[in-house]
Formats: sequence, structure tokens, C-alpha cells
Amino acid sequence: MGKNRLQLNRRTFWLCVALLVCLRCALTAFQQAYTWVGGAPLDDELMFRAANAITAGEWLGAYDYLTLSKAMFFPVWLALLHALHLPYLVAGAGLWCAASLLTAFAFSPLWRSRAWTLGLFAVLAFLPSSWAAYTLRVYRDNIFPALCLIFFAGMAGMALRAVLRPEASLWPWGLAAGVGLACGYLDREDAGLFLLPFGAVATVILLVVLVRARRWRSCAVQVLPYGVLAVAVLTFCGLNSRQYGVFALSDFSEGSFAAAMGAMMRVDTDSTDPLLSVPADAREKLYAAVPELEPLAYWLEEDEQLQNDFRDPERDDYRAGSFYWAIRRAAQYEGIYASAQTADAYWQQVADAINAACEDGTLPSRTGERAATNQPIRLSYVAPTLAETARSLLHVVTFADCAPYETARSIGTEEDIAQWSGYLHCGFNNAAEAGKDTPYYSPYQKLVFAGMGGITWLYRLLLVVGLLTGLVCHFGALPGMLRRRKAETAVLWLLLFGLLGMALLRCAMIAFVEVSSFGIGTSTMYLATVHPLLVLYAFVSIAAFGWPKKRKENAA
Repeated sequence: MGKNRLQLNRRTFWLCVALLVCLRCALTAFQQAYTWVGGAPLDDELMFRAANAITAGEWLGAYDYLTLSKAMFFPVWLALLHALHLPYLVAGAGLWCAASLLTAFAFSPLWRSRAWTLGLFAVLAFLPSSWAAYTLRVYRDNIFPALCLIFFAGMAGMALRAVLRPEASLWPWGLAAGVGLACGYLDREDAGLFLLPFGAVATVILLVVLVRARRWRSCAVQVLPYGVLAVAVLTFCGLNSRQYGVFALSDFSEGSFAAAMGAMMRVDTDSTDPLLSVPADAREKLYAAVPELEPLAYWLEEDEQLQNDFRDPERDDYRAGSFYWAIRRAAQYEGIYASAQTADAYWQQVADAINAACEDGTLPSRTGERAATNQPIRLSYVAPTLAETARSLLHVVTFADCAPYETARSIGTEEDIAQWSGYLHCGFNNAAEAGKDTPYYSPYQKLVFAGMGGITWLYRLLLVVGLLTGLVCHFGALPGMLRRRKAETAVLWLLLFGLLGMALLRCAMIAFVEVSSFGIGTSTMYLATVHPLLVLYAFVSIAAFGWPKKRKENAA
């Protein structure tokens, strides 16, 4: 390309960045949050309640069956926004812009012009999945994609500078990767399974390159992301120990409750429904063989409210994704969650009793001993998981379900909505259209939403074309990479391969949970971490392997 093509001076670059951030946040300012007070006790209300407790200096609040049931970084985020008087939705958009800008700079060593950095930032900042309706909920997935993107950006920035800019300092990028990894890990329980495989492989590859170059200080930096993660986890565990007497992140996905759930799923059953983990016939055997569980039978089998909240009417039974919440609430009714210690002791007794009964033949067993809240992987899940993975990928590529507004109206009394709105410094879509029960949006909001919808259609077209082109560029460069065997080309090629692999892994992870536990349909909320990975893969593949004179020192 010509010497002065696609060139931006520093002032113009940052002016454009500022304008794009303002525009992106202005679009979000037209959106309204959504809540259902009384209808989401396991999700939005749990996070909101914990955030208010943090603000009051009570950590996560009074202990019950939900307090330590989920990763709880999101309430810390909400409490921070409240203390800073920042509007919830706009702050989420700002975080997404920050993650997008960090990612654009992470890949900047690959091109000579700031225009490419600005272009990548713009493409990520206006990603339709970042403003989709799921982000309007007061829930942790509002920030989870941004936290994951910060991690990927940190790892990529560290790797590219290690091979393309040997003189550059790596620790800021290692620190960024650690912040994204730690916050993401503490935001969702499945973050470790999603982020750590990429981190582990990237670290090993980079260590090989650095050891061969005898760059020992740079090798030491590779520990930084995991050190930050360790400090964050220990901090949360310490706070939980001080407040509740349990040194753990969660009493749901780890410890005695996971052991009890794994034991219950051992019991053989006549049911062939893949969504049922502990069907009715298995529960009958458990009540008879394990005295500790017998008091819960009334609540699980007869209490109308609990069954209305958790039982699937089509199956007349509890799906796997609902049963563990139902049995925890039943235990709450029996006083088992009076404290974290009583709950821990109870579930350990249950786990030990079931495993002993399975070992001596009192209970028929279909698996070995395990501690997990998810169903064991069985051959019958393979085909449905693959099919759902394909549907998920199509869902992502076409930006399905990315409308920037919620079609349902917020539910709650005026006092409830005022409390939520006052704490979060944002408006809720609780006003109804005249004579209807659908949310009212002003003509200006509808105009902005239409513009955002037009952007979504543009992304649908560009991502399909970009992905196909990126795949051709990326895999077309493989023979040349193998011939030349240059570290810089190999690291870049493997980095892109890793981003593509993580996108597919996330689709497969969510697909397995869908076919084995939830059965709620393909959801943008759980797949929103995939969109930026595919966009990033397509953009960088084309820029790095499909554009002449692509890898030069960036002027930025």
C-alpha cells in the first residue's frame, strides 16, 4: 500500500476513539433496564440483594440456600457503580468499550497504521451482541463477555509483543490477562472451563518461544495472570470464611453439595429422558434408603409452591437444571441452611450415605462415585450436543436475538422499581403502552433502536463474508508457515487457531448444558462471549494473512 495510506496521527486517533465511545454509550443511554421483582430469585434478585448488602457493609448478606450458590463478582461491580453514582447500563457499555480498545491495541503490532487499530476497536465496540436484550437484565452476563475479552486481549497482547516486539514490556499485558481471568472466574462458575484451556496452551507455547530465546524475565511474567487469579480467589474465599465460616467460593458447585448431587445422580433409574438427572423413581429409592433425605420428600413431591416454581409441567418432573435449586430450597424449609456449617455437614452426610448404599448394593448404581452438579457425559448426549453446537454457531453468526430492547415489561410495584432504579441510577421499562401490557418506548427510542437494528443487519452480512475469507486466509497461510518455521508467524497462526477453537468450545459447552440440563432453547446470553471471538478471528486473519505488508511496527 502507499506510504501515507490509512495513516492517522495520534491526536486524530484518540479523537475518533472518544467520539466512538461517546456514540456507543449514547446508544445505550436510550435503552432501559428490565427486571421482574419476585420472578428471578435465583438470578437478578440474588445479585441485587447481594449488592445492597455489600453497600451496607454486610458482604453478601444473611446466609440462606442462595447466598453462596453462584460466583458473586457481579454484586461487587454493582456496589462499585452505586458508590461511584454511575448508571448501570452506560457503565456496562463503557466497560465493553474499554475491553474493545484493549483488544485493538493488543493486536496493533500486526499492522503499521493506527487506522487498523481504530477499525478493530470500532468493529468490536458496536458489536450487536453487546447491546442485546440480555444486557438489560441486572445480571452477571451484562459484563461477562467484556471480562472474557479482557483476558483474551491480555494473553494476545503478551504473545504478540513477545515475538514481534522483543523490547516491549510484557507485564502490563500479563496483568490485564490476570484481571480479565480473575474477574471472569469470579463472575461465572463455568469461566474456568472456558478461559483456562486457552490460557494454559498459550502459556506453554509462549514459554517454549521465550526459553529458546533465553528471555528468562519474560518467562517469569507468564505466571502473572495466574497469580492475579489466585489472589482474587483467596480474597473471596477469605471474605466468605470471615462472614459465613466456609473457606470457599461457592457451596453449590464445590464441596459437600456437589458431592451429594453427584451421589444422587448415581442411582439407577427407569427414565430415559436426558434432561432428568434424579427422576421420580430414583428419588423414591433415595427417600427409602437415606433417612437424611426423607424430610425433603414432602417439599419436593407435595408442596404446590415449590413444584410450581421448579417442576416441568410437560414432564411432571424436575429438569436437571431445576432439581438442584428445588432440593436446596426444600433443605432451606427444613432449617438445614441455618448456617453454612449445618448445610455443609448435612450434604456431606447425604453424600456419604448414598455412596455407601450404592457400594453395598442397597441402591442400584449407574455410575461410579463423583462430585458434580452437572450430569455425567453419556454417549446419548453426543449427537444432540453436536446438533445444538451447530445451531449455536449459526445463532451467533447471524446475530440472532440481538434486539436492543426487551419485549416484556418490567414487573414490580412502583416502590420496587423506584428502589432498583435509585440504586442502579438507570431507568426501567415498566411503563406500558396505552391499553396493552407491552413496554412503552418513545419515538426517539424507537428511532435509535431501528438504527441499531440496521447495524445488526450489516454485521450479519459482514461476519459471514469475513469468516469465510478469514478461514481461507488463515489456513491458506499454513503451508508457508510450516516451510519458514518462524516463531512470529507460528505464534500468530496458533493464536488465531486458539481464538477459533475457544469460540467452538464455548458453543459446545453451552450445547451440552442445554441438552443435558436446561432445555430452554439457544440463548444469546450464554453465547455472547463467542461473537467477539469470531469477529476478532475474521478481522485479524484478513489483516495479518490476507493483506500485503501487514506486519510492521505500529506508529501508535
